[in-house]
Amino acid sequence: MKWAIKIIFIFSLMILVDCQSNKQILLENKAETLKPNPNLESKKSNLTKELRLTYHAVWVAKENFELIKSGSIFGTGNSYEIRLESDKQIQWMRLSSTDRENQSRFPYFYQDEIQNPDVSYFVWGNKKCSVLVFSLPDTKLYARWEGIHNGFLLVFETVVPGQNGSKELAKELHQMVLQSLDLY
Repeated sequence: MKWAIKIIFIFSLMILVDCQSNKQILLENKAETLKPNPNLESKKSNLTKELRLTYHAVWVAKENFELIKSGSIFGTGNSYEIRLESDKQIQWMRLSSTDRENQSRFPYFYQDEIQNPDVSYFVWGNKKCSVLVFSLPDTKLYARWEGIHNGFLLVFETVVPGQNGSKELAKELHQMVLQSLDLY
C-alpha cells in the first residue's frame, strides 16, 4: 500500500511540475506577444481616421492627421481640431458643425466685426459655399469655409502664414474640403 501512495505522490508531482513548466512557457509567449512592434505602431499611426460632423457628414481625410481636441457645440454639433501631416500650406484645421437653431450664435475660432474679409463663393455639389479670409497680425491669414447640408452648418477653419494670398488659400481650403468631406 505504501508503494501505491508513493507512486501516486510521484505521479502527482510530475503532473504538477509539467503544468508549472507549461504555465511558464505560456507566460513567456504572452510577454513576447505584448512587446510593442515598431512596424505595427507605424502602421497604426498611418491609418485614415474618420470624424463624424453630423449624421450626414463625415470628414475622411485623404492625408494623415492627428486629432488634437474634440468637443460638442450646443449639444447638437461637433468640433474637432486636427493637425495635418502635410507639406501644403494648411497644417491645422478646426472642423465644426451645428444645427439650424444655433447657426446665428456659432462659436467661430476667429470673429471680426470691423474687418471686411475676402469672400469667395464655390459650387459644392448642387449648392454653394463660401470661404471668408481675414488678415491677422503677424502676416497670417484666417480662412473659414461655410456650407449648409441637411440643415446643419458645416464650418472648416484654418490659420496659415500669409505668403500665398487670400484667393489661393480660399481655393486650397475648398479643394481640401471637397476631397475629404463625405456627404450622405
